[in-house]
Amino acid sequence: MHVPLRRCLLVRRRRLAGGAGRRYPLPIARYAVHANRIREIVDKVWRYCEGAGIRGRTVTLKVKFANFQIITRSRTGQMQIRTRGELEQLGDALLEPLFPVARGIRLLGISMSSLAAEQAEQPEFSLPV
Repeated sequence: MHVPLRRCLLVRRRRLAGGAGRRYPLPIARYAVHANRIREIVDKVWRYCEGAGIRGRTVTLKVKFANFQIITRSRTGQMQIRTRGELEQLGDALLEPLFPVARGIRLLGISMSSLAAEQAEQPEFSLPV
């Protein structure tokens, strides 16, 4: 008796998050170095979101320390993040309170989630004076 082979179909799903990260060969403990790395990572995430025409409301920072402990910090806004500068500011705001660190950082990552299609700016409602 021959049993037909069932093939799996790949379903194109909507992406739930866009993110990027940076690993270091040696742990680094200086804030200035990581603040510059955040900019590089934000550039990658923003390019992806621009290309896909999507925006997110939640920014998540992922940090892996020299002892391999992993922590995440996130912040969700009511509105979509509209500019690369906003994304960078939120990433910096999540990173800064972690310093000074007792042990160096091995991995740093940023992701944006709660993704939706980019919204056109809504005209403000105004009342006649």
